[in-house]
Amino acid sequence: MAELRPEDKTKPVLQTAFFIMPGNALRSLRDELQISTGEKMSEGILYRYGFRCGEGQIQNMDIVCEDMISISEVLPGLWGSVGLGRIQLKDISDTGMTVIFKESIEANTVGQNQKPSCDFTRGYLAGMASALSTKAFTAIETECMAKGDLVCSHKLTIAKGEVIPGQEAEVKTELKYKLERGTSYLVEEDSPDKSYDIFVDIVTHGGQGLCITRDYPEKIRRMYNLKKTPILWLSNAESEFAIEPVQLGKLYHQIEDFLKKSKDSAVLLCGIEYIITQNNYTSALKFLQLVRDQISIYDSLLISPISPSTLNERDLKMIEREMRVLNITK
Repeated sequence: MAELRPEDKTKPVLQTAFFIMPGNALRSLRDELQISTGEKMSEGILYRYGFRCGEGQIQNMDIVCEDMISISEVLPGLWGSVGLGRIQLKDISDTGMTVIFKESIEANTVGQNQKPSCDFTRGYLAGMASALSTKAFTAIETECMAKGDLVCSHKLTIAKGEVIPGQEAEVKTELKYKLERGTSYLVEEDSPDKSYDIFVDIVTHGGQGLCITRDYPEKIRRMYNLKKTPILWLSNAESEFAIEPVQLGKLYHQIEDFLKKSKDSAVLLCGIEYIITQNNYTSALKFLQLVRDQISIYDSLLISPISPSTLNERDLKMIEREMRVLNITK
């Protein structure tokens, strides 16, 4: 059953104005993104942009759904105001549903294509469902009118690989490292041993952590006895918790989502050098600046090891200006 949160029943239903994007504007946005970032990257950006729009629209309505049936009852009515086409639902189960479009604004604007192309629409669907529920959803388009199908069909399901904050068993010892919350720390070391030591110290003393690493997640779990802490793997491999290093927008939003859900949080970001080589220095620096701001907003901690010898002096100084260098004697 869907209902307003008790503490929010006195709030106005809409706190932020939403606009409906015209079809030609959505087409222009797609074209600009494909020119500047390439086809694959543009698909991911449109999906995440749609997700944030759908999520934001529901959050401003303060509606909560207890199960999939409740979501299916309210989603068609809420979707009617989006302006991307009317929907029908079928195959509703405990883990998801199928959303059918007999007319799709996005498919019409894309024109003929060789594959499903309603990336903004499926992101919007996933964002709305995620905000209506306590779980994260993803949407995959299996049929699309842009490639000649009779309808656009989206499989809306509970997301696999969701970053869920966990709580490690607490140790009885005192906290070894006293760090200032809301701060991003740069640890200059050739091997990230000290950074892992700081991170493990935090998560075994009541903090919730997110580990982002170049090493295989199971290896890190064994080495540091991390059983509940979510681990993201910076890799191009096909794996549930792998994130391609060029998908900095996706990685940023994973971090942001974790910070929203967690308490006394800390993020360990290993692989700055790898992110730079897989993208470019400017993109990597902008990414760090955005993450640093979120760390401040959510009063969290960021620990990032870096090997000084891998960067020239100027580039290292730029990163040092964005973060606080943590000098720890071994």
